[in-house]
Amino acid sequence: MVANHPSSAVTRPAGPRRPAGVAGRRLRRHRLAVAAAAAAAILWTAGAARAQTSEQHQGMEMGQAPTMVFRAFGAIDWGATQLPDTPNSFTIGQFDMFLTSALSDRISVLAEAVLEGGTNTRVIVDLERLEVTFRFNDYLRLSAGRFHTGLGYYNTAFHHAAFFETPTGRPRVYKFEDEGGVLAVHDVGLSLRGVVPRTGSSLRYLAEVGNGRKWTESEADATETRDENSAKAINVGLSFRPEAWRGLEIGTSYYRDTIPRPSQSAVLHEVTVAYGVYRTRTVEVMGEWLWLNHEADGARHDNTAGYLQLSRAWGPLRPYYRYDRQSISPDTPLIGGTPSYSAHIAGLRIDPLELLGVKVEYQRADEAGHQGVDSIRTQLVFVF
Repeated sequence: MVANHPSSAVTRPAGPRRPAGVAGRRLRRHRLAVAAAAAAAILWTAGAARAQTSEQHQGMEMGQAPTMVFRAFGAIDWGATQLPDTPNSFTIGQFDMFLTSALSDRISVLAEAVLEGGTNTRVIVDLERLEVTFRFNDYLRLSAGRFHTGLGYYNTAFHHAAFFETPTGRPRVYKFEDEGGVLAVHDVGLSLRGVVPRTGSSLRYLAEVGNGRKWTESEADATETRDENSAKAINVGLSFRPEAWRGLEIGTSYYRDTIPRPSQSAVLHEVTVAYGVYRTRTVEVMGEWLWLNHEADGARHDNTAGYLQLSRAWGPLRPYYRYDRQSISPDTPLIGGTPSYSAHIAGLRIDPLELLGVKVEYQRADEAGHQGVDSIRTQLVFVF
């Protein structure tokens, strides 16, 4: 019968003769048991090695990763005005995501990304700040990246989170570029600041160099990460904070940039700021005055802007007042299309919780040919 099997025609090489009988079966079972034990040992060792490698890798990542602090700020607004063809409306304010991380005792990173919405759920994402800061000592701190230009006080004290501002909005002169602002409130470059030696930490300096502002007809594209000319914007400042009177700060800054124009001569842009501020947990007195100078084709155009802001807190209640003014000549290069503006703003901020606030304010403004326009605005701000 074996000869009839198809494989019987294949000649097999001679091999060791298998044991026969009971002894042979016992030997085969022993070999199978040894092989099974060896396979199980190999599989267990491989699994343990994989688990150990994964744990070591995870531990290595956790050991190398710096601690990151994340905060989110939001705002919901409602406003109504007497301006024609402007209905009252609810809007979603800026949703601000703020992150900081310490890479070492002297190196830190700051990032601020903002989602800007409106009456619908469509949003635009802007990377407003991205800074790497090297702190050598109290006298020298160098930051590189995209930052808020050190113009005066407000632009460096208040950023994109409306939660920290007492009124519902920024002073008109410090509006953001993509909202029609007349200043380069952001810049990309280097920022150097610190305490002036031998002044007991009372006198502080600031020096910045950056790309500056580009010439554009679209306010939404007013800043770029790449400069259009080799001339860089410079900004220097000096502030005095007397130790005997905590909360008081007096300072000044000077900004200078050359803005290129297509097929025309460049525009020399200068901003000089003087300010005085007294801020404590209960009292807020803030005032700034700015001179905005533009020079082109031999002509010089001088404009001014500023604000005065007062507030006083009684527990969770903080009534406030702001006088806001911006005077722009229509023939000024770059910003001449921005209308002059003046307003009296009075409001009340209520903070029922530490991380939640409500603002209600009334505004009477003169703007764009409309005199004595009354407006009401409310704002809900929160942190999580």
